[in-house]
Amino acid sequence: MFPFLRVLAASLALSGCAAIVPSTAARLATFDPLTADPAAIELVVILPPGLAVSPGSARLELAAVRGSERREGSFRLADRPADQGPVVPEGASARRFAIAEVDVPRMRALQADIAAWKRTGDARGSLGLGIGGCAVGDGPAEGARGSVLIRVAADGQFLPLIHDGRLADLLGAEVLAAIKPCQGAE
Repeated sequence: MFPFLRVLAASLALSGCAAIVPSTAARLATFDPLTADPAAIELVVILPPGLAVSPGSARLELAAVRGSERREGSFRLADRPADQGPVVPEGASARRFAIAEVDVPRMRALQADIAAWKRTGDARGSLGLGIGGCAVGDGPAEGARGSVLIRVAADGQFLPLIHDGRLADLLGAEVLAAIKPCQGAE
């Protein structure tokens, strides 16, 4: 099995984070990104007031390591309307992301390559998401919170992965303080 341990929002390293929903993490532990349909993987990011996603910054990363060898790919995530799904707190916004249609065949090819490569030796893998953020107005408040939901099957539900996590805890105080103003309308 290929563990799904690296996840979401602004290049987070979230191991041990209290905002991660244990039941979703447990379900994702059985998720195999080598057999999953890339077109079915979707994320909803709920952003607090004062924070937006930098245009074009959302990427999905798939990688595998075996000894000193590495196979990896980076795939652009397309921003889609978040017209259904989670309740969004007042003043917050929700953005939905899925692998860009043009990158779906490329990810399928990498999945097949890594699967064949894994058959010849033990490999460890990761699937992660990076999203760049930018400040709107004065930026997010000191105690700002956000959430991330994930769906890994086209007919599946969005599952809460990060629930109401403090941005300072998720990103770190230095990263949060370094968020630059957005360029243009967000």
